[in-house]
Amino acid sequence: MIKLFRLAGVRRCGKATILRLLVFACLLGYLQSEPVTACRYTVHEVGFVDLRIEQYHLFGYICDETNGDIVSAFKQISYAGLVNSNIKFEIINTDQQKDHPAMKLLDLQQAKSLPAAVLVSPDGQSLPVTVTESDRPFEETLRSAFEDILSSPKREEILKQVIETYGVVLLIEGPDDQENKKAKEAASDVIELISSQMDMLPKPITHPPVLVVMDLKSVKREKILLWSLGLDSEEVSEPHAAVIYGRARWIGPLFKGEEITEDNLANVLFVIGADCECGLDHRWLQGTMLPARWTDKMQAKVAENLGFDPENPMIKMEMSMIIRRGSYSYPGVPLGYQEIAIEPNSTMEIQQSVRTPQENPVRNSIMTDKMIQKAQISNGENSPNEVEETSNSRSDPVEQILEPAPLAEVSSPLRNAIFVLVGLCALVLVFGIAILARAKRR
Repeated sequence: MIKLFRLAGVRRCGKATILRLLVFACLLGYLQSEPVTACRYTVHEVGFVDLRIEQYHLFGYICDETNGDIVSAFKQISYAGLVNSNIKFEIINTDQQKDHPAMKLLDLQQAKSLPAAVLVSPDGQSLPVTVTESDRPFEETLRSAFEDILSSPKREEILKQVIETYGVVLLIEGPDDQENKKAKEAASDVIELISSQMDMLPKPITHPPVLVVMDLKSVKREKILLWSLGLDSEEVSEPHAAVIYGRARWIGPLFKGEEITEDNLANVLFVIGADCECGLDHRWLQGTMLPARWTDKMQAKVAENLGFDPENPMIKMEMSMIIRRGSYSYPGVPLGYQEIAIEPNSTMEIQQSVRTPQENPVRNSIMTDKMIQKAQISNGENSPNEVEETSNSRSDPVEQILEPAPLAEVSSPLRNAIFVLVGLCALVLVFGIAILARAKRR
């Protein structure tokens, strides 16, 4: 009788425990269904992750009559020369692949003097690359061309700075000294503004932004860098400014002339220090990278500075979900953006457009209340500045063939339901074992 009484008590206890577990599961499900208002990563940190969503493409063109040694050199030198870079190489036989979309990038003059090469940016513009010279061996010319594509003095300086700092304001000087001086003052002022608010960021960044200046003497040596920004090195007639961060990513538009103001630059720079769960278009979180080589030494330094390795597969998966959750256009973004449609086994079409805002919602949505108050005090304002209308100077897109890089995306409700069920099963199992063990002892 006593054993039956004790067993009944255990059963009553078990029912009560199960009831508590059900209540707990409901509460957990409610909490999981609430939107997450904070993210463990910032835009600055996400910028160091390479999800290979958008890469540069280098197409090498040959024909049936091309010497086999040249074809072999194309393959071997491209493999060695483009390692650890964000450029994907592909050989196209113009006689056998006449319907290849990249054939549209090859002009008539190049087609008559194969082998040839064309570099294509994720933003759509293309650039013929010289791979043959009459007085140089093909292998030597090809290696030199690859090195020019991946490296230049200013890009090396930018890479060094973005690893250690908040980001870089790249100022490309024009022929007018007064315009250059005005642009440089605006860039210096915005760097001072960001520096004064570094302690208010969601997560600390050790060093503030820095200014990198490209004078007219450097323009010709930076042809690839300027091309990746949508500029022709022969047509720099006024100052230009771009913001670069993370893994040498260009974020926002290319400001030119009178558009280079403290407010316009600040609107982009404040995005970098923001929480990544702010609903921005994914191009804000994964801006176009400059063509460059990213070495293991650089990656190790970034991991040391951030306190985690951005190349860790689990971190990359988490960040890919973050980017996908913010992959719609942010309302009222005051800068140029691109809508990207990706269809399996088809070409990627990039359509570029520009929005003209009526107010400045980006900076308002990103800055904390303290940052807004401090910025208003420093600028002598009672309300946030309105952004001047800007236009994105990136060139018209061209049709290109890019293999889609799908990212794992799990819907938030389904993920929450799975977490709840797994947690509930684990709790029921633990308590069930405990109850059975207790009943057995009695």
